[in-house]
Amino acid sequence: MRFDTRLRKEPPEQLWQEYCGFLDLSLDKYMQMQKHLLMEQISLMAKSRLGRVLMGSKIPDTVEEFRASVPLTTFENYADTLLMKREEELPAVPVVWLDTTWEGGDYPQKTAPYSRSMLDTYRDNLFAVLLIAHAVKKGTFHVRPNAKVLYALAPLPYATGLFPELMKGEIDFRFMPPVQEALTLPLSQQMARGLEMALKGGMDQFFGMSSILYYISQNLLSGSGAGRKKLAGISPRMLFRLLAARYRSNRDGVPILPKDLFHLDTFVCVGNDSALYKDELERCWGRRPLEIVGGTEPALIGTETWSRDGLVLFPDACFYEFIPEREILKNLDDPDYVPRTYLMDELNPNQLYEMVITVFKGGAFMRYRVGDVYRCLRLKNPKDGLDFPQFEFVDRVPGVIDIGGFTRITQREIVKVLEMSHLKVEDWCALKEYDENKHAYLQMFVEMDQGEQGAPGDAKIIKEHLSVYFRYFDQDYSSLKRLIKVEPLKVDIVPGGSFARFEERFGHRLRRINPPAADVVDFRAMCALEGKGGVNQWQ
Repeated sequence: MRFDTRLRKEPPEQLWQEYCGFLDLSLDKYMQMQKHLLMEQISLMAKSRLGRVLMGSKIPDTVEEFRASVPLTTFENYADTLLMKREEELPAVPVVWLDTTWEGGDYPQKTAPYSRSMLDTYRDNLFAVLLIAHAVKKGTFHVRPNAKVLYALAPLPYATGLFPELMKGEIDFRFMPPVQEALTLPLSQQMARGLEMALKGGMDQFFGMSSILYYISQNLLSGSGAGRKKLAGISPRMLFRLLAARYRSNRDGVPILPKDLFHLDTFVCVGNDSALYKDELERCWGRRPLEIVGGTEPALIGTETWSRDGLVLFPDACFYEFIPEREILKNLDDPDYVPRTYLMDELNPNQLYEMVITVFKGGAFMRYRVGDVYRCLRLKNPKDGLDFPQFEFVDRVPGVIDIGGFTRITQREIVKVLEMSHLKVEDWCALKEYDENKHAYLQMFVEMDQGEQGAPGDAKIIKEHLSVYFRYFDQDYSSLKRLIKVEPLKVDIVPGGSFARFEERFGHRLRRINPPAADVVDFRAMCALEGKGGVNQWQ
């Protein structure tokens, strides 16, 4: 039976229990499910060549043996099999292959296989998100049939493209633009077309990357982009709302907000900077977005509840392990150090953890370091009846700089860029910062060789080479600039000897990628004093 038919015919409590019943699990039951599914996955992996390579000749008999004997992995451990799409080496036959950027790798992208069982789990967890997003409280929801959905996410072969594909044949959402049309358009044109359709005919649901949603919220009816389009064919309802909003705007001297035009049933966001944008998105749309998390390798792994104050992780998507912040930093300083992991029932509140996953249902990844950092907010939530931890997504691991969910860069990329520039660079560091509009950008501090102060052209050359590198290795880089009108790069030349003097003064080197905020403040202050007027900056 189709999902929309079940929505009409079955009691809401029955659907809620089927798709959202995991929220009632005790922590013990949650862990029992995790460990049972892990042992099933180990059995599948043991029959595959990839599994034997990862686990060795002795197959683990327990969860404890698995964690003790199977090493932590990164994409390099899978590249030969997955980039060549060697299906015969996998634990299950892939139905679809998804792509994403491979930060720090030798190739522009990573790819991940999805089995039929993985897609079934993804679909069921999407239904859970749909029910929770429509819920006013636990178990109480109403999903509008034939809803109009503005879909501000990348299509296949990216993971977000699975959403409309998995809904096909289950519920008659009217995606704007239609999925087949969206597949033919670059992301920027897809957004413009979807907004045009929404402004003419309205919308009921909005799914998108937080950085894009924020830009749309600020510019929906401005003098640029979709706001300039002639609304020939606008529906009477939308025309009335638009005229009423303009009247109130002129009368009260206030801007028109999206909530004046659209009354959303569902508002769902995804992306690395979601926490930064949620308050403003709620102000603009009159509804707080529900955050979900996932990725190409792990699939859809988490969602907020109806309270929208913390993420819960689906117990049937992956087996979760967590590397605490102190272990992350040890490993960052010493790449040979093997960090210790903890399970869901061993966490502490208000601590940062890097996530490690083993994908269930025939997935390819075991003890895989996704590169995402979460904060454990609380161990249980009595208000929502939760007996297991809730999280918030913080950012990528310190060794990766993520800009707007589009561009990811590591030390390795920057070294390549500096080599291509043929400039005499003595030292450098790079970090993620935010402008006054909350947009993330890559900030670089560069010191030239032999104590030189540098020249305006040096910063420009480095910036141009970074842009070229990004465009080559990340096809969405250009979309970042077009969609949210942000300049993702900023290069400053600092006085000669700055990095050495920082180490002498403070007793440690400035970390190359994402140094601690306190170190950045001290470094800037030192450069300002010693540079007689501050850092020499050329944009």
